[in-house]
Amino acid sequence: MVSGEPGNVASAMAYVELKDVSKDYLSGVCLVDEEGSQLIVSSWDGTASLYDWEKNKRMGRLSHEWPLTSVAVCAGTRRAYVGSAQGEVLELDWESERMVALQGVQCGLGISAMGSYGQFVVVGSWDGSLAVVDTRRNTVRHIRRLTGKILSLDCGAARVVCMTTDGVYVFRTSDIDAAPERRESGLKYQSRCVRLVPDEEGYVQSSVDGRVAVEYFGDEGRKFAFRCHRMNLKDTQLVFPVNALCFHPKTALLYTGGSDGRVFAWNLTTRKKAEELPKVEDSVVKLCCNRRALVIAASDDSFKTSAVVEDIALQRSRVYVKVF
Repeated sequence: MVSGEPGNVASAMAYVELKDVSKDYLSGVCLVDEEGSQLIVSSWDGTASLYDWEKNKRMGRLSHEWPLTSVAVCAGTRRAYVGSAQGEVLELDWESERMVALQGVQCGLGISAMGSYGQFVVVGSWDGSLAVVDTRRNTVRHIRRLTGKILSLDCGAARVVCMTTDGVYVFRTSDIDAAPERRESGLKYQSRCVRLVPDEEGYVQSSVDGRVAVEYFGDEGRKFAFRCHRMNLKDTQLVFPVNALCFHPKTALLYTGGSDGRVFAWNLTTRKKAEELPKVEDSVVKLCCNRRALVIAASDDSFKTSAVVEDIALQRSRVYVKVF
């Protein structure tokens, strides 16, 4: 298990625990670019924090009156955005130390997921609204209402994949206004996360029952699913939700993070586990990765399954960095 005070490197592996991380539930982590060390973390306490993981230093922190539920950085313009529990989309202006609300994004419920391609940021809401924002003008280019709640989404150069409680919707970025392809979920129980495979010829999705499904476009014969994040006991097996997925941009290994506090790396070509990382404290709720590092956000998510109605004391959140 990873231990030690924030800022220490875990002896078991090159985990660096970031200093001065929000104690509340972490809703998003996002590396600013493929080669750099800047990282943005959003939290349900309404804060968005900018870090340099290489220096283990917080570079800035902005606060909002409502909980922040997601974060994304537009690769084309390097602008950063967060979504709120009130359905707002806000640009993070670090220089003026403020969040600027975008006009035109009208969601009845909170922002559940965000992603980006080119100059555009894609925003999904629990009310099923999907919006495409042009970050060069900070204007909404396209809005569509999907069936079911949007749970997760991911963007690539050619495709946008959006996972809802009613299925998976696939858009072409070259014609984002066109009707999407709808596909049935490859998993029986509620899904938690969806990510495009690196060549965008398919996608992976995870669920609360410790499973990951791998789907390919136009080739049903290649699809498969596997079990993970499970603990075998003498007379039973404990199953943990797989909350987070991300791909290494260079090796194409798939990382999975679960409520068991574990992160595994998988080779989808050989269909075998490639690596098991040291266990961290509390549940792994978010993952992100670039060529230099894997970022692991861990929060206490026991409130999701607690039978107690009253507020319960939660463990503080942590962010770990695995340096490649």
